Amino acid sequence: MYNYVPPQVPYYQNAGFNYVDPTEQIRKNEIKKIRRTSNGLGFYVMGYYLTMQIVAVIVMVALSFFNLDASNPTVEYLLDIFLSVFAAFIPGIIYLAASRFRFGEAYKKTYVPFTLLICLVFIGMGLAMVSNVAAQLFDENLSIFGLQNSASMTNDSQLDPFQTILYLFAVSAVPAFAEEFAFRGILLGRLKKFGTCSAIIASSVMFGAMHGNTTQVVFAFILGLVFGFVDVVADSIVPSVIIHFLNNFYAVTFDVLKSNTSIDEHTFYLINLAVVVIFCIGGLFSFIYLAKKDKNIFKISSLDKSEDENADLLTYKEKIKSFFLTPGVIICLVMFTISVIAFLLPDGLLN
Repeated sequence: MYNYVPPQVPYYQNAGFNYVDPTEQIRKNEIKKIRRTSNGLGFYVMGYYLTMQIVAVIVMVALSFFNLDASNPTVEYLLDIFLSVFAAFIPGIIYLAASRFRFGEAYKKTYVPFTLLICLVFIGMGLAMVSNVAAQLFDENLSIFGLQNSASMTNDSQLDPFQTILYLFAVSAVPAFAEEFAFRGILLGRLKKFGTCSAIIASSVMFGAMHGNTTQVVFAFILGLVFGFVDVVADSIVPSVIIHFLNNFYAVTFDVLKSNTSIDEHTFYLINLAVVVIFCIGGLFSFIYLAKKDKNIFKISSLDKSEDENADLLTYKEKIKSFFLTPGVIICLVMFTISVIAFLLPDGLLN
């Protein structure tokens, strides 16, 4: 005889519990992890920026107390070197100790094959040259809207050989190491486990915003994408440090040549154009070479890797939203926005 057996009711329904989809719960937990990590990173970047500003004020007060001229180029460049190193590494070391994050967790390689490194450097510099030209055109046309970028004005004063070396070192070498340590090493490196593409975007936005004026914000954001991209391809921070250095060295070298030599405008333009063309052509051929060697090297699907397998349950939008909608990041971006507006307004409106 057939005996009817009623379907079993899950115990959680008998106990009055509502069913929770395990996958959805995992997704919520993953969002919380991203937000917690992002919040800490937002406060770290804020600490980086504020440390630079506060220490600068302290040093300026100390210089005035000892009757030292802060406008002297030698003093100015030494101060820039000190501030860049101190602001990047002291808050960085504190963050690394507090979060127990190690570079080796994000960047496994300290050595990059020479051919790959050269190709990535040419690709990065080629893109930097294009974005630099675009940034210059943008800066030159701000006046159409009745605005000026007061932070973009260069120093045309004559420099002696020692001051020139200090200038090159302060603007080229030091920021390349300090900023890459902060933004590609810590910021991008910390977020990589949730997905490399979203991490590149998030770190690039913060990198661009920190530069504080319209031209550099746009230019630094584009460079941030380039720096993050080459580091992900190489799984190393070495390419971005080299490209960052070369890009800054290119800019400051031409500034020195223009201000401290008798090179005529036409010759100066031709030299500048030759450098841009060399890097652009080299970047194009490097891209073709690497793409032929490995068809997947530049594909987003192959680049977007997540060490945290649960992060793959989230969309790009959810990851980006989770990063930016945290108190640390929001406060940081508001602070940078105020800085951008202050530099953008004509001097008369600030007085």
